[in-house]
Amino acid sequence: MADQVQQLIPAAEFQALPLGYIVAEPLKAAIMAQAIAAKTTQDFINNLLSTGTDGTKTPITVDFEAMQSVGTGDTTTIKKVSVSAPLLAMVPIPHLRIDSLTTHFKYEISSVAKSSEDTSKGVNMNVETGSALSLWAKGSITGSVSSKSSSESVMNRSGVLEITVNASEAPMPEGLAKILGILANSITVQESK
Repeated sequence: MADQVQQLIPAAEFQALPLGYIVAEPLKAAIMAQAIAAKTTQDFINNLLSTGTDGTKTPITVDFEAMQSVGTGDTTTIKKVSVSAPLLAMVPIPHLRIDSLTTHFKYEISSVAKSSEDTSKGVNMNVETGSALSLWAKGSITGSVSSKSSSESVMNRSGVLEITVNASEAPMPEGLAKILGILANSITVQESK
């Protein structure tokens, strides 16, 4: 009976493990990380837009002057030009994605049960008489009982949870690529006066 109870303990331990939680939580964390990354990208883009008085958003532009050489062959001239470029078209947009998520879970239960029992019982009896014709009898009784019992039970528990997340820069969404293409085409270069 004791052996059956000891064999049931590891099974009960494994049944008590919150495996749904252990498996689901890393997945939930990965989904939340993806949502945070998307929100960060959105906030980054919004920070590069300015809101006009009528509520419309326009890209923040960088305006500067530069020297440009114009001409072909032997005749080249250097002109001063003014450049107006949308900042959104000039900076990399942060856009990360989780490529893979690997979860390793190991839980080990070791159960050692040892039981030993030694029982030693004995009765010694010794009867003596003085003579065969004597009415008086001389006798003695000696007895001994001994018992020994030992029990040992050891339970080891251990658990390891290892999570590996690989992230990389995601390809640019098609809509964002088109918008950045339009913004890149809107860069103007004019000759300064």
